[in-house]
Amino acid sequence: MIAAAVNSARASNQAMVVVPGSSYQLDYNSVQASTSNDIRFLVNRNGVTYQMDADCEDGELNGYAPNSAAEAQLLNAACQIAYGN
Repeated sequence: MIAAAVNSARASNQAMVVVPGSSYQLDYNSVQASTSNDIRFLVNRNGVTYQMDADCEDGELNGYAPNSAAEAQLLNAACQIAYGN
């Protein structure tokens, strides 16, 4: 589902992808792997853009387990974009 959303965004020249099941918009161009597990990316929520770090192996956002299903969806989406898994 994430791959389809990214492909659709690319086709329409949009940088942001709405993360399913959340109010987050992920800037897929900003997703960068910093190590074999860790990524950094930009996300927009309620009109505010901020940077987040994630550990795709340990399942953490900014050093902590996701606090909600929406955060878990965001983590999953960012990791899929970064590593395709």
